[in-house]
This record gives sequence, structure tokens and C-alpha cells, in this order.
Amino acid sequence: MRKFKKIIAFMLAVAMSMVLLAGCGNNASQKTSDDSPKAKDVTLRFMWWGGDARHKATLDAINLYTQKNPNIKINAEYGGIDGYLQKLVTQLSGRTAPDLIQIDVTWIPELTAQGDFFVDLSRQKSIDTKSFDENFLKQYSYVNNKLIGLPTGVNATALLFNKDFFAKYGIDEKTVWNWDNLVEAAKSVHEKDKNAYLLNFDATTSYYMLKMHVIQNTGNYWINDDYTLGFDKQTLTNAFAYLDNMFKVGGIQPFEESAPFQGKVDQNPKWLNGEAGILWNWTSTYAANKANVKNLSIAMAPVAPNAKDTGIVVRPSQLIAINEDSKNIEEAAKFMNWFFNDPEAAEILGDVRGVPATETARKVLVERNKLDPVLNEATAAANKIMGKPENGISQNQELEKITTDVIQQLAYKKLTPEKAADELISRYNQKLSEVKNQKK
Repeated sequence: MRKFKKIIAFMLAVAMSMVLLAGCGNNASQKTSDDSPKAKDVTLRFMWWGGDARHKATLDAINLYTQKNPNIKINAEYGGIDGYLQKLVTQLSGRTAPDLIQIDVTWIPELTAQGDFFVDLSRQKSIDTKSFDENFLKQYSYVNNKLIGLPTGVNATALLFNKDFFAKYGIDEKTVWNWDNLVEAAKSVHEKDKNAYLLNFDATTSYYMLKMHVIQNTGNYWINDDYTLGFDKQTLTNAFAYLDNMFKVGGIQPFEESAPFQGKVDQNPKWLNGEAGILWNWTSTYAANKANVKNLSIAMAPVAPNAKDTGIVVRPSQLIAINEDSKNIEEAAKFMNWFFNDPEAAEILGDVRGVPATETARKVLVERNKLDPVLNEATAAANKIMGKPENGISQNQELEKITTDVIQQLAYKKLTPEKAADELISRYNQKLSEVKNQKK
């Protein structure tokens, strides 16, 4: 009996031990499950400008990324370019800027002079830059050996033209434009129809033309690296005289009529209704403009036969940068890497920011017939005749504002070409002196 009790006691002890072990095992299993790393929920803000085509493609890309990464939420902040820079400067200075920011390369000198706002992307291990042309990055994306942004596409100065307009007024689509045949064609169009204008221009696009006219005559930068003018009064006067004559022959719609569309020439009814033939713009705007002007093509900007430099600018469409103040730099960098290097992202984004800057994206679009041949050919043509890259001071936004103001005075007949040259030179010298002193 005593032996039987010992056996029962032993069996109960074994059973209890097994229960305890099972409990420990379950606890251990539960603990392992509870302690497994969970993806942290992160919200990023991404700000850009563009047209409807760019907005849709970017939103579609964001949606795909967040589906693949359900812990990531990306708030899109987008609109037109009007007022974008002023808003960005306010946000950066107030430390309220988004995590991911689209910026224009012409803004870099001024933005970086005001503070160290952007992450050095070369130090982000999750970003692969091998698919970018290294020289292209060095020319435009580095400041003080710091990679502050990645180019969304390759952008070039170009003439976007309405093929139906050209057919109507007997203009050869294959015309190689120079300054003489451009004004001749403009005069011919307006003589045939007083409501039609060859060029859909505002003060800003007039500035592009003026600048290129001068650079082709000098071969210099618009502004030299030492903050001196890259032109003399006579050269500038001649450029203003050319612009003035373009107004006189009816090549450009009077600013009195087009004023509501300053800064948004792509919305001018003359352009949308086929009463203006050419929009002087960037190749990166081709997709957005083609959405409104269906039969659109691209030609090279005018180049004088004896030009010392073509003045054709080839640069990034924009850059995407990461805010130095972002609380989620690593996650922003992962999204950027996907945005630029993933084949699915490349197919969705297409050419809404111009011909992609990465070899990977270009290859995907060509293989899947997603790269518009007109845009691809125009970008290649611009690369062949491009001028030297613009230096930083030549892209100064305050100098551009001075120029557009003087151009408007010329257009409203408040200044002659010679007086316009005097006005611009005087105001430029004052502003350049200020900028130079700020650098000291």
C-alpha cells in the first residue's frame, strides 16, 4: 500500500512538472511573439508642384508604396508652382517643412545660403545612386560636397509647339530655328490672323529668351562668378530691341491682354484654343501641356549661326530632397530609393517629370513603350547642342524678378530698349553688390 502511494505521488509530481513546463513553454512562446519587432507606424509629408498628369502619377506611386509598406502613411501636398518657393522658404525658416521636398535647382544657392536645411543623401545607406550619371549629380546636386537632392529627370530648354497651329499657318515642323526666321514666322502668322500669335509668352518666358540671346552673343555666363555682368550695355540693348520688335510685329500677345496668365502661360486661352503656336518652356512640362494641347511636339530653341555658346540649358527637371529636421529620415530615404530605383515606380511615374534621370527607369520605360518618343528625341537633341551649365549666381531669383519687371516696363512701352538696358544694369549692379557682401 505504501509502495502504491509512492507511485501515485511520483506520477502526480511528474504530471505537475509537465503542466508547469507546458505553461513555461506557452509563456515563452507568447513572449517571443509579443517581443517580435513590429514595423513602426510612420507618417511622411511629401510636397511637390506640377500639372495634373504629374499629380496623378505621383499619387499612384505613393499609393503603391503604402500598400507594400502598410506601416507608412504619406501625406501628399501638391499644387502649381505659383507661390511654391515663398511657401517653402517660410516653412524651412519656421522648421515646419515636409519630410520630402521637390525643389528647383535654380533655388539651391539661395536656400543653402539661408541654412543647412537638407540631408546629405550620400550618407544614407538605403539610397542607391549608381543608376544616376555621376557627372550630372556633381554638376547640379552637390553643395559643399554634400548631396542635397536627387534629380527627378533630365530637363532642357525647348519650344513646345502646336502641330495643328503650324499646319494652319504653313510653318514647317522641321524648321531649325534661329533669331531671324523666328521673328519672320511670327510676323507672317499675325499678318494672316490678327488674333493669332506665334509665341505664348509672359515676362518670365521673355526673360529666358532675352538671356539666351545675350549668352549666344557673348559666350559668357549671364553673371560671372565674381558677381560682375557677363554682358555689356550694347549686347543687352540689342536683346531688348529684339524682344521689343517681337511685340511690334505681333509675335507675342500684348501683356495688357495676357497679364492674368503671368506665371501660368499654359492656362492662357490663346494657347489652349490654338491661337498661339509656341510655348517656350522646359521639356519636363511636355506631359502636362500635352494633356491640354493634344497634337504637341518639341523643337529646339533658336540658336544664331555664329553663336559663341548655344545657351541651351540641360539640367535636372527638379530635385527631391529630405528635410534635415525630419523625424523620419531613414523612412524618407527608403521611400526615395524606391521612388527612383524601383521598376514599378518607374512605370507609374513615366515621363511626368521629363526623361527620367536614372538608367534603370529609362530602361523600364523604353522596354514597356512608356517613354514618349518626342520627349526622348528632344532631350537627346538638347544634350548634343547644350551650352555650358549655368553657374549659381546666374540663376538668382532676385535677379530674375528684376529682369521680369524691366521686361514688363518694355512691353507696356514705359521703357525703350536702351532705357531698359540702363535700368536693368543699374539694378543688377546694386543687387549683385548686396549679394557679394552677404557672401563675405
